[in-house]
Amino acid sequence: MSLINKSLMLIGFCLIPFQSSFAQDQAATRRSDLSIAIPKLDIPVMSIDGYLNEEIWSQAAETADFMQYIPVDGRPAEDGTKIKLWYGSSALYIGIEAQEVHGEVRSTLADRDNLDNDDRVVIVLDTYDDQRSAFAFIVNPLGQQADGTLKDAGSASSGFGRGGGEPFSVDENPDFLFTSQGRLTDTGYVVEIEIPFKSLRFTNAATQNWGFNVLRKVQHSGYWSSWSGARLGGASFMAQNGSLSGLSELSRGRVLEINPEIRGALRRGPEPEKFERDTTDPFGLNVRYGLSSNMVLNATLNPDFSQIEADVVQINYDPRRSVSFPEKRPFFLDGIEMFSSPTRLIYTRSIANPLAAVKVAGKSGSTTIAALSAVDNGGPSIADVDASYVNAIRIKQDLGGQNSVGVVYTDRMHDDWSNRVFAIDGNVIARDKYSFSAQTGFSSTTGLGGIAPMWNAGANFSTRKWSGGLSTTGYHADFDPAVGFLSRGNQVTLNANGARTVYGKEGGFLERASLSLRLTGAWDYDGFMNGDSAEDIRFYPTFSFQMRGGWGLSIFTWFESFGYPANFFTHYYLKTNTGFEPYKGVPHLINVGPMITLSSPQFDRYSGFIRFGFGRDPNYDEWADANIRNIELEVRYTPTDQLRLELRYDHQQHFRASDKSLVSLSRVPRLKVEYQITPTLFVRFVGQYRSLYKDALRDDSRTNFPIYYLASDGSYVKADSRRSNNIQADFLVSYRPTPGTVVFVGYGTAKSEQDTYRFRNFTRQGDGFFMKLSYLFRV
Repeated sequence: MSLINKSLMLIGFCLIPFQSSFAQDQAATRRSDLSIAIPKLDIPVMSIDGYLNEEIWSQAAETADFMQYIPVDGRPAEDGTKIKLWYGSSALYIGIEAQEVHGEVRSTLADRDNLDNDDRVVIVLDTYDDQRSAFAFIVNPLGQQADGTLKDAGSASSGFGRGGGEPFSVDENPDFLFTSQGRLTDTGYVVEIEIPFKSLRFTNAATQNWGFNVLRKVQHSGYWSSWSGARLGGASFMAQNGSLSGLSELSRGRVLEINPEIRGALRRGPEPEKFERDTTDPFGLNVRYGLSSNMVLNATLNPDFSQIEADVVQINYDPRRSVSFPEKRPFFLDGIEMFSSPTRLIYTRSIANPLAAVKVAGKSGSTTIAALSAVDNGGPSIADVDASYVNAIRIKQDLGGQNSVGVVYTDRMHDDWSNRVFAIDGNVIARDKYSFSAQTGFSSTTGLGGIAPMWNAGANFSTRKWSGGLSTTGYHADFDPAVGFLSRGNQVTLNANGARTVYGKEGGFLERASLSLRLTGAWDYDGFMNGDSAEDIRFYPTFSFQMRGGWGLSIFTWFESFGYPANFFTHYYLKTNTGFEPYKGVPHLINVGPMITLSSPQFDRYSGFIRFGFGRDPNYDEWADANIRNIELEVRYTPTDQLRLELRYDHQQHFRASDKSLVSLSRVPRLKVEYQITPTLFVRFVGQYRSLYKDALRDDSRTNFPIYYLASDGSYVKADSRRSNNIQADFLVSYRPTPGTVVFVGYGTAKSEQDTYRFRNFTRQGDGFFMKLSYLFRV
């Protein structure tokens, strides 16, 4: 019996108990008092100072009775939380009194969106009350802010997690303007929040209800609690929100934001001794205009999309796959959740250097509309434009409940070349346990002829103890989403997964444990259509444990059979007695090993995790068996409330299985130091050392002949050993009183050295100073 058949039987066996336990595994009925009719109170001016002693707060609606949510749900929260709410004609006001009698409150003067080490509360506002996505406003006990968009996390998991992921996810890249202040008390902390309606999208109905929830994270225990009494195991976290009811006569007013910016830079490369001024046009402009209370128009001209901080290096365990990075650029972030679909057919980072762009996003009745047009400049400057024209449209129609259908259209045109993509999709959630989503479409690209199809479909069930699902994806060899992102094309996959979760006794050491099984078969597209056997078969058992006090342990294991990807080695050749011959690898490689992750709780000043993997994995450089050693380490240290240090180390090492010789080694230490001078002013240093070594390549699995590359000029170049040691350092002073109003002054340098970790005889690759000023005018 094949590995795939045995594994399917094992997953099926794990899911059998679900049939008999379905009735008894229903989530407990949630409280019936989840609708809050908050009063509308008008006052001339409201001071946000972290004190709730003004007379108006005595008239606010009050609610409490938080329930523990993560890692174990359904129990009263250990630390009490009280919420007070009221609204005026132009803003929503929220007061939170958080008790903390079991441990110390963890809070620092953290920069925006950097509250992971702190106690915090998350205000969830689903202003359309459609249970699809929500605004998230996050504050720590001192009133420092984070924000973004919140949605259901989905069922997919890599198994590499730090143990016990949340059923919701927050994209903290979008920024919204709101006011908050907090203070510590003898019994915990108090937070006061004002959220202007100008910062939100909502319907224009005279009276409306908003989905509402408040989550609280207590760092010393690692516990999340939920005001709505949300339960684990449901198909949707968003469906378990409560509501704010009877909101009436909301005045968003005219929303017009004008955000001019000016920047400048001095740069030099390896050779010049003097800095030269960057000739890029220094002026840019962003405009945001509210067409209505739920539809926003954004426009930008020559925006500055330089990154304040470079993307963190990601370990890519399979070089046949591409790695994506999150969007961080302000213009694209506003309403970005409205462009999402089951397949990432709209990936805004594919628009690398827009000269100008316009975007409209919002909701009209039950229809979500998002459209984007941009001119992407591949040339060196505005004066020398090499334009590509990009369009992306996403429309989604709600069908009741959380069900929907949608369409995606994108195109990209450059001179005589063009690419177009069209797809339709649907989503169904039934009885808060079953979910189904599907998408199918095609692309048409100049020079490839005809259309290239794709599909993506999945069905899942989820209860508190049992979960599982089936999914499939398929991408024709010519399918090209030029405005989207695929980690790997020309592939069809079939996936099956199942999981069993058990919960420990209250007060016990083990709080939650789960066993998940995932089986994947992969074919190239034509091979699947021809009925061939799967090229790759992967079986991933994963054990996850949450322990009392916030400790987490995950053991991810892999059993894999990989087929030879011939197209990955088309530039490889072997030199024989008769000349150069194309490289041919062994048909299959068998891989097995564990990846173990241990994560710590948030101690008074420390937190972190370590991940260690070893076993048999492909030596992709030579397509041969290899013994691997992977290490990821992250330590966060907060010696004071204003100083934060983060050390990260990524290590990936491959040894030939034949003679234990080293074939490749990657080491990337990264240090980030931040000092928060005031709540809005900080200085930051980021230093990264990237050391790469690759041995001279040979045909290790068959002939031991040396490998040659076929160069672009038709010559053959021997794949000799090579080493690189690159150092990057960035210094930044940042003043950001509100989103959109910023002052950045910084210096960045890139160097290399011959010998690893010697820190001498540096060769400069480039360095430079930069400055950016922008100011947000909100009319």
